[in-house]
Amino acid sequence: MLAETDFAANWMRWLLPRASSQNAIGVIPPTGQVRYRVVLSAHLDTHRTPIFYSSKRWHTLFGFLVAGAFVSMVVGAVAYGLGAALDWPWVRWIGLIAAAIEVLALSLCLQADFTPFSPGANDDASGAGIILAMAERLSQEPLVRTEVWLALTGCEEGAAYGMAAFLDAHQAELGDDAVYIILDQVGLGRLAYLTADGLIVKRKTHPRALELVRQAKAALPDLEVDGHVGIAYTDAAVATKRGLIALTVDALPPPGVEDVMHWHQMSDTLEHVDPQTLADAHAFTWQILRQIDQSQ
Repeated sequence: MLAETDFAANWMRWLLPRASSQNAIGVIPPTGQVRYRVVLSAHLDTHRTPIFYSSKRWHTLFGFLVAGAFVSMVVGAVAYGLGAALDWPWVRWIGLIAAAIEVLALSLCLQADFTPFSPGANDDASGAGIILAMAERLSQEPLVRTEVWLALTGCEEGAAYGMAAFLDAHQAELGDDAVYIILDQVGLGRLAYLTADGLIVKRKTHPRALELVRQAKAALPDLEVDGHVGIAYTDAAVATKRGLIALTVDALPPPGVEDVMHWHQMSDTLEHVDPQTLADAHAFTWQILRQIDQSQ
């Protein structure tokens, strides 16, 4: 099933419009011999601002609509196939209902293509900013045994192709034991991490990554960090799918006010970024780096 999905996705890439993108990569060596490797990553691109991201209710409805569109394609194919094979004219009504769902989903996707791109202060200039701050800190306080890669990726909003390209080029060099820490939307709300990631298939976060989170939470008892299942996907999903140790650090809105996150909206501006959330993300990430460097 996964292989067939990947094959279909590759064909879709040839059919859809394409443009050039790039990743920005840096490496900070340790003071001693390299024993561990960590990749700190955030994405550079921003998303368009379609209507289905304008509120929590709209996003929930669109999620059901996307799932319904995939189901309707299967139902419609079966209905038309049975109607043709068994001469059941009434089956076509099932196919027409399925087609209506697909047309509605398509119209919303087309509407998205005519909207502007979000300013992207929280999603994901916040993550990129943490990585740049971490690079400055590492230059002054280098780790002893851990080589830190900095990967600012393109095309995260477009199926995470930037991270896929990074892994294609560097996964073998980094090795299977490398830890990938993805900082995505860490500029507003309560600091959090993903326990599962993916748009349709939710893949559980690697046990080693969750253990690092547990240790960091124990070391920072005054820092509240909550785990949750992602509602879409992050760059970590690509690494997790390949069996790699990947963790997404993000933030959650206060209960009952989900719409204040300005996700994929024109309101995602610097004035809505919370310095305290950024400071928490920095402290949490630094703690994980130190744990890895000091591990046996």
